[in-house]
Amino acid sequence: MNLRFLFSKTKEEEKLLTIYKEYQWFIDNNFPIVLPKFYAEIYRKNKNDKKLFAKELSIELNKIYNKNDYQLKSEKAKNNWQKIEQAFFNALDNFTFNVRDKYICYVSLYGPEGQFKYPDTVNLRISNAKDIEEANEIIAHELIHLLIYSKAKKLGLDYKQTEGIVDLFLTETKLKAIFPRYGLQSVAIHDEKLFRKIK
Repeated sequence: MNLRFLFSKTKEEEKLLTIYKEYQWFIDNNFPIVLPKFYAEIYRKNKNDKKLFAKELSIELNKIYNKNDYQLKSEKAKNNWQKIEQAFFNALDNFTFNVRDKYICYVSLYGPEGQFKYPDTVNLRISNAKDIEEANEIIAHELIHLLIYSKAKKLGLDYKQTEGIVDLFLTETKLKAIFPRYGLQSVAIHDEKLFRKIK
């Protein structure tokens, strides 16, 4: 098993463009998200013109993008993850997951703490010391999303139910020994019956 940590200005720009489509949802739901200082203003000015938004985003991101900052934070996250990676996957041995040989972790300074893209990609925000400290939990959380994705989809689970299942994996399995401080999300529905169906 290998989690490959990557970053690039192009990927960061793509992520910020993806957030453009979801931005109002993040605001309406008071969802914790980190964005560049210029983001809200160019969104407000170009709310109905994605092409112009993308052009201004590219210009502004070019002004602030610092490859060394991404490199340092990516290395810290990678080194911390490698310390627990084997134990993480070993803790899941009793489950019938289709674990891939390789996964990708795109490191970003922006967005929510973590996101996933099926079948093999984790997006990790590491904009500050707290993010780096919690990176292993976020990576594990998103990897579990990837591992249960097909089963959750087959069962027709919604966002809150799926988040609840992920929480239960981190608190009700051997993973709790690796992540003893992991806290249940208040937005999630923690349903033991659904959890048993996924396991």
